[in-house]
Amino acid sequence: MKTHKLALIPGDGIGVDVTAATMQVLSSAGAKFGFALQTETFPWSCDFYLKTGAMMPEDGIETLRGFDAIYLGAVGWPETVPDAVSLHGLLLPIRKAFNQYANIRPHRLLPGVEGPLRAQGFDILCIRENTEGEYSGAGGRVHQGKDN
Repeated sequence: MKTHKLALIPGDGIGVDVTAATMQVLSSAGAKFGFALQTETFPWSCDFYLKTGAMMPEDGIETLRGFDAIYLGAVGWPETVPDAVSLHGLLLPIRKAFNQYANIRPHRLLPGVEGPLRAQGFDILCIRENTEGEYSGAGGRVHQGKDN
């Protein structure tokens, strides 16, 4: 059985609930399809920021390099930590370090599910940039140290 090392960062608020539920789904999928997940959970979040003054430790990116995948839940708690702090302290450093330049999300209306759209065969792929535009930083440079 193939085992995949997964870094789990539940994040904040609903991110914690969603990652807990989806880890149960992933565990069931592993049992059915013959793979296992070896997870290590990291408490990097706005709560972590309030306790330590950083969204993740200084060696956070190097720590993540030892994993096959990163599962990052929803991050943000604007009532206590400005969005710019969570964005530039956790999300963008991870995206940039691992060159996660595209956010690709399939959207389908599954059989038997009634959605707000009444389209037949609704099946699209939403592709959005992940590190440029508003994320690049005004007056800064993007892709520093990268081939592109």
